Formats: sequence, C-alpha cells, structure tokens
Amino acid sequence: MTEAGLAGAVALTASYLGASLQLVWRQSRPRREATGLSPALYGLEFAEVRVKSRDGLDLAGWWVPGGRERKAALLVHGLHASKSSPYVLPALPVYAGLGFGVLLLDLRAHGDSPGRRTTLGALEVRDVLGGLDWLAQRGYPREAVVLHGWSMGAAAVLRVAADETVRAVVADSGYARLSRLLRQRMGPWLYPGAALASRWLLGVSPQGVAPEEAAARLRAAGTPLFLLHGRADRTVPVEHARRLHARYPEAQLWTLAGFPHVAAWRHPEYAARLHGFLSGLGGRW
Repeated sequence: MTEAGLAGAVALTASYLGASLQLVWRQSRPRREATGLSPALYGLEFAEVRVKSRDGLDLAGWWVPGGRERKAALLVHGLHASKSSPYVLPALPVYAGLGFGVLLLDLRAHGDSPGRRTTLGALEVRDVLGGLDWLAQRGYPREAVVLHGWSMGAAAVLRVAADETVRAVVADSGYARLSRLLRQRMGPWLYPGAALASRWLLGVSPQGVAPEEAAARLRAAGTPLFLLHGRADRTVPVEHARRLHARYPEAQLWTLAGFPHVAAWRHPEYAARLHGFLSGLGGRW
C-alpha cells in the first residue's frame, strides 16, 4: 500500500469509528416519558417508593399492595418508556384481581429514575435485581414473584430469571439476542463499529446479551414462560419470539396478527390470556 493509500485507510477508519461512537452516544440517551397516568386509572391505591439497583442507583417505583397471599409481580417497561406507559398499566388490574402485590419500576435513565444512558437490557438487569431485593425485604421471596417485561424490559427479566428462582416470566415483544437485533436495525456495515463503541462507552458487549440462552435455562429449571409478540412488529421482528420459543418449546407463545411493537394490550383477549397464564400457576405458589 502506498503512503497515500495508508493515510486514506487511516482516515477512513478514524471516520468510521468516530461515526460509530457518535451513533452509540446518541442512541444510548433515551427520551423521558411523562404520560400523567398512574394506577389510579384503575381505581388502585399505590405508594411512591424508591428501589436501590444492584449498582446503587435510587430508582423510582410504584407499589400497589396485594391481598393476603404473599405473591407479587414486578413490571418492567421498555425503551423510551416508564412505569406509567400505556402498555404497562393495563396489566395491573389483572394482577390486582388475582391478589398480587405489584411493583412497577422506572429503569435507569427513564421516567423519574437517575441515569443518562440505557444499555438496552444489559445493565438493566441490575435494576430488576434491585426490584427483587426490594420485594424480598418486604416478605416476598423470589419464588413468589412473577417477572413481567416489555421489549428491553422483557430481555432484562428473562436474563434475571435464568439466574434467580422466580415463579414465572411474562415476556412481551422481547428480543432473542441483542447483537442480532442491532445488526437488523443498523445493517452489517454499521454494526461492528457500534458494537465496539458500545464496549468503549457503555462497558457492554451486545453479543453477550442473549435472552434466548436464558430461555433455555428457564426451560431446564421448569420456570413457566409466556411469550407475546405482534407479527407486525417493526422494532423487534416476530422472529425473535420464535427464536425464544425454539429454546423453550413448552412455553406459551401468542403471536398477534397485525399488531405492532408492545401493542398486545390492545387486543380484546389480552386480559383473559394473561389471567389464564397466571391462574394456571395455581397451586405452584
């Protein structure tokens, strides 16, 4: 290679890496959602609480008390969302009607929680673990907790459940592997630089964030799993749900024709399907 060619290659590489850093820097700053909604929408009493993540963040949450039975649910939103998201709150009356106490979290850098960066479900597992710790301190052991997540929240709860003995998992619109999703979104040219920039800026390797491997471990442990996904989802293609299901064929899978990302709550059968899954846990408490 000539000197001019080498200089050009160096300049091109520097430009590519610079663009990759800028992309990750921009995309890792989520929008703060403020819907004005709360559990009061369903006539439910709730308290504002603070939940300590495993790495010390003081997360915002809502606690909706349950019945006498010591069982609880932890609800975890997705990207650019919050505990008050229109797709999170409709699950509340189902859980409340079955006597669950419900903890809703604002993940790091979302809602009223501190932080400036999201890692799309990688470091957010520390927030979910903090939620489990909070519940355990109040008499709800892990084996009495259902984890329910949407999108990146679904990825986070699947990964946590693979290492914790929880009662069950509900994963709505979750991805199977972060690297696969980012390749689909960015294309084969941009992804390698973005993956490298993610390790530099966020300390996260997308290749290592693999809920599909977690699903296989849930199967081995016999942890009940309910997968929901819209077939018209352009954010996380429905193939991700099918990949998760392939690793856990006994899991319940509901794919909704014509429904986009995190929109299952709009389906007229949503409450009944969720109720049926939870009721099916029956005597396992």
